[in-house]
Order: sequence, then C-alpha cells, then structure tokens
Amino acid sequence: MVERKQYDPGLVRIGELITQKRKALGDPYNTREKFIAQTSKDIFGGKEWVSVRHLANLELGKNWISIEKFIILADALQQEPVSLFKEFIDAYRNENS
Repeated sequence: MVERKQYDPGLVRIGELITQKRKALGDPYNTREKFIAQTSKDIFGGKEWVSVRHLANLELGKNWISIEKFIILADALQQEPVSLFKEFIDAYRNENS
C-alpha cells in the first residue's frame, strides 16, 4: 500500500467515484464496514478481501490501488473492470489537467 503524502485531486476524484458506486449498490452497502462484510459473504465466499482502513484510504484518495485489488474492487462494485478502469483514467486526467 502506497499512501500519498501530497494531495492529488485525481486520486481524490477516483475515491469519490468508488464511494458513489458503493453507495449506489443500496442500503446494505452504505457503510464501508457493511460493504466489506456483505461482499465478502456474497461474492468472495466469506474471505475478507480488503480492510476497512484500506478502503477508506482509497475512497479518500490517499492510496493508489494495485491491479489485483482493482479487479477485486470492480467485482465487489459489480462493475466491468475495463469500463471502471477507463472511468478512473478519465476522472484522473480531468482532475489533473
């Protein structure tokens, strides 16, 4: 996990997108804790796939995400990874141009 020491508006925008997509899944996902618990149960066979702290850091734009975690996150958000990645790229570029 790489935590950014400097504010990066592109990462903050990506974090906002993650939060919006999580909350759009409905009430069982409205908190990070519920989202992790529910997706762990429903999608990942009960395995914890991310910590609350790591998800918070992603949603707050403090961390970059690894490719492995990105693919898992896309599954948890019920998004096609390629489309989600393109959306993240566009958001990052728009905020940092």
